[in-house]
Amino acid sequence: MSSFTLSLAGLAAGLSFRDLSPVAIGWANRAFADTVGCALAGVGEEVLQKVSSVVPGNLGPAMTFGEARRLHPLDAAQLNGVAAHALDFDDCNMEMDGHPSVSIVPALLALGDQLDSNGEDLLVAYVAGLEAEIRLARVSNPAHADRGWHPTVTFGVIGAAIACGRLLRLDALQMATAIGIAASSAAGLRANSGTMTKPFHAGQANRNGLQAALLAQAGMTANQGVLEHRFGFMACFGGAVPEGPELVLENWAQDFALLSPGLAIKQYPCCAFVHCAIDAAAELHTLVDVAQISEIRVVLHRKRLKNIDRPRPKDGLDAKFSTQYLTARALIDGTVTLEDFSAARVFDPGCAALSQLVQIIPHEAADLSSATVRLCLTDGRMLDASASVAMGRGPANPMTEAQFATKFLDCAAVSLSKDRAKTLLGALLDLPAQRSVRRLTAMMQPIAALEAALTE
Repeated sequence: MSSFTLSLAGLAAGLSFRDLSPVAIGWANRAFADTVGCALAGVGEEVLQKVSSVVPGNLGPAMTFGEARRLHPLDAAQLNGVAAHALDFDDCNMEMDGHPSVSIVPALLALGDQLDSNGEDLLVAYVAGLEAEIRLARVSNPAHADRGWHPTVTFGVIGAAIACGRLLRLDALQMATAIGIAASSAAGLRANSGTMTKPFHAGQANRNGLQAALLAQAGMTANQGVLEHRFGFMACFGGAVPEGPELVLENWAQDFALLSPGLAIKQYPCCAFVHCAIDAAAELHTLVDVAQISEIRVVLHRKRLKNIDRPRPKDGLDAKFSTQYLTARALIDGTVTLEDFSAARVFDPGCAALSQLVQIIPHEAADLSSATVRLCLTDGRMLDASASVAMGRGPANPMTEAQFATKFLDCAAVSLSKDRAKTLLGALLDLPAQRSVRRLTAMMQPIAALEAALTE
């Protein structure tokens, strides 16, 4: 019996490298590499230490970022997913209203290690999962996200199941089963933004998505029409099955969600909804002495304000969602960096005082991303600057190659030497040419792990 779920499963199972345009391959390489870089930077975060103390950590074939040990693929997928989202520095997407790559890449690397897949298959699987989760979000949002679900995990677990299913070469029926299993593992609340549970969501999406694909391969059953069922995924998460779900399938492997509206690779390690305000504040940084500021007005779209009005952040995680703190920090320093979420920086008295001058004002303009920062000065003058970048630097306004390399190398420096990081970046940006995922992931670990992989 044909169904919408089964149709999507068939398209995802049938995606091939020949279907990918050169531009899509280039952006997929970059986004995949960016996720790895963010994970290498996240390995020292407290949330990962806490999750690691509870996850069994059974030994197996799958790499863990920044460490020499290899774990069972499910454990590795979960821990690496937490690491990749720990800093909130990974890519995002407007249609998904979440982070598409972080829910897929760690699971694929864990499975790729087990299978010792090649880079071409890894990339195709990544695109299959990414396209499916974003397209599903396209017809499900805003109702889905507006109900409080965290799309990074709720759509992401389905993306991970599809990506892993493609790497396992599941057929359409098996893939539909994997979607059915994953849909029953989808959960995550936006109320937990700004806490350790948010990166935990990414870990769960990877673990549960990989598990769903493996269970489907093993012959487990599930409803193969789970997405459109009256008690299924879209109805339960959005309140009703949306009209026109076939839009998910339209122009598959022709118009890539990967490219339009595309993935936004972050330039700042914090909530993307505040990035344009940071850009505008950074523009004003050289024009004013902050001691002269009497009032700061930040104008952002009304729909962006649900999670980012936090005048007194409790800690570094909370500060990643504080328009007040991030605007003040950008006015003081001209940018926002990884170091700005340490306790010393978040609770710096000068920045705290400046952040209390921030008033957030909603706008209703067509451009959801646009932001204006207006400064009222003690001498009566007013200065303002505006910025509009679609949730970071996406295909419409990308980072340069040099800017991207700088971000990756800065992130990777937490775990790897500069030379190792450069070698890894080169391999990731040429992912289809990599013949062994196991050798690739060994580059993400201490040198002893690479030496061991090269002797196998």
